Amino acid sequence: MILGVLAASLAACGYRLAGQSTKLPDPVRTIAIPVFANDTAEPDLELTVTRAVTEKFQHDGRLAVVPSAGADSVLTATITGYTLEPMAYDAENKATQYRVRLKVKIKFEDKVGQGVAIERAVNAQWDYKLGASITQAETARQDAIIEAARYLGDRLIGLLLEGF
Repeated sequence: MILGVLAASLAACGYRLAGQSTKLPDPVRTIAIPVFANDTAEPDLELTVTRAVTEKFQHDGRLAVVPSAGADSVLTATITGYTLEPMAYDAENKATQYRVRLKVKIKFEDKVGQGVAIERAVNAQWDYKLGASITQAETARQDAIIEAARYLGDRLIGLLLEGF
């Protein structure tokens, strides 16, 4: 009973559960996400970022991720920036925390109607602490890249499917 009242009141206020609707035109039900281009010097960054963004779209489920040939829409992207910035230091002035920043230029094309619907730059970042060893520091950096790419995926879903 209480759950039903809560659900009705939330619906009346304009709230909805994530993953239930989309701002895209009705015929757009699938998306292709080809491997992003990489204009940075960071090797294999395009593979990591594309994989994380694709997984976010698959998890969201509102658009089925399919090969380009059968897709209603296509999300292409170019990674235009990758930086590491020291964020915190210890007493010896050695960096102990870094921030990974990704800059990505995206283009979303509606293949069943509008053509290019969105074309813009999107940024994502993630902070990480260095480990005690070089191996731990590198693992933390790689994990931060993945987290920044996942955050990018969330931002793209918000932009494309929810209008913000």
